[in-house]
Amino acid sequence: WFNFRATQYLADNGWAKFSRWFDYMSWYPLGRPVGTTIYPGMQVTAVTIWRTLGAMGESFRMSLNDVCVFFPAWFGAVATALTGLLTAECSGDKNAAVVASLVMSIVPAHTMRSVAGGYDNESLAVTAMVLTFFAWCRALRNEKSWPVGALAGLAYVYMVAAWGGYTFVLNMVGLHAATLVLVGKFNGAAHKAYSLFWIVGTLGAVQFPVVGLAPIKSMEQLGPALVFLGYQVLEVTERVARAKQLAGHAKWRFRIRCYALAAACVLAAAAALAPTGYFGPLSVRVRGLFIKHTKTGNPLVDSVAEHQPGSADAYVRYLNFPFYVAPVGFVIACAHFLETKSAAALFLPLYAVVAYYFANRMVRLIIFLGPIASCLSGVAVGHLLEQVAGNLAWFAAGALEDEDDADDKTKKKPASKGGKGGKVSSSVS
Repeated sequence: WFNFRATQYLADNGWAKFSRWFDYMSWYPLGRPVGTTIYPGMQVTAVTIWRTLGAMGESFRMSLNDVCVFFPAWFGAVATALTGLLTAECSGDKNAAVVASLVMSIVPAHTMRSVAGGYDNESLAVTAMVLTFFAWCRALRNEKSWPVGALAGLAYVYMVAAWGGYTFVLNMVGLHAATLVLVGKFNGAAHKAYSLFWIVGTLGAVQFPVVGLAPIKSMEQLGPALVFLGYQVLEVTERVARAKQLAGHAKWRFRIRCYALAAACVLAAAAALAPTGYFGPLSVRVRGLFIKHTKTGNPLVDSVAEHQPGSADAYVRYLNFPFYVAPVGFVIACAHFLETKSAAALFLPLYAVVAYYFANRMVRLIIFLGPIASCLSGVAVGHLLEQVAGNLAWFAAGALEDEDDADDKTKKKPASKGGKGGKVSSSVS
């Protein structure tokens, strides 16, 4: 109800008044300063759609209420299509992409937030999250695709505007970028793509009052910032080493000196800033992901059912058959990465491990498992279809070859008989 009220207020009064709106009907009796406590992406998007439809003429005009009702279903469909694109980008299998989209359209972990009438932040956030992941993986396709990293940053800004779960998206991309270094996939294109993502995303995120300077101060968001700094050190080090034409042990000694100097600078800066209170603590909800939910210190968080740990029953209820199929897809995705060494191929297994951990700590976060369970189910079923199609093609080719051999024997058989008959008549005469 509040989400619709906020959307109606924005439509009636405009952004300037909305950003300064103090709602006396929320958080009674204290009231709520909406402009500084809301993630406004859903409201802004809904009003934009409503005004666009109105400008297109009477045939397309809808009431704001109807737009808000259909909003989750519309963006659920978009998230379904984006899940297919993400699967295709990471697995390289079009069959897997089709199956993943089909699964995403019906998996309960997604449909519970994408049914018409469920006008909540998550209905937009899942779409923005999958869009960010797809753009990030697309930026790593080849040496020339790094500019797509800027689009990934813009998609992340949209995610920030939509939901507080943007920290998961930021850390997921940062973790993937860091893992690329560990598996030897760091290069100039990856450096440019991640740098664009982090710079564009951070500049956009800090524009929202509810976020502020958290991307460069909050403990839960400093990891991707450190990855960004690490990427700059790696790139500068490699460029200088190439300029000096270093090789072998000399090159590694130079690298170690540069890395040690950079680490010392970071530690010195942290030691200088920590006493000033520059770094913010982990939020109560994030602490609850690493300690038992009864020890967060916030009774409100501890009492909410959605904040309880995940269970096997919850996985079966919210994932259904992908609960059994996705592990097979996980193994195939890992094998695909080991075979291709593709940067994008690493994303799905990594995403699966991280999402499963957080869903296991807080049942509400099973929503993160919806896209990856669909992707991995698509990978498993797509691989099966590929194997079946290959076997059928092999059998069909064998059958045609046998038929051709039979035809050849049939053609040769009459001529053979004629020759033998001639020899017999000659001997008789």
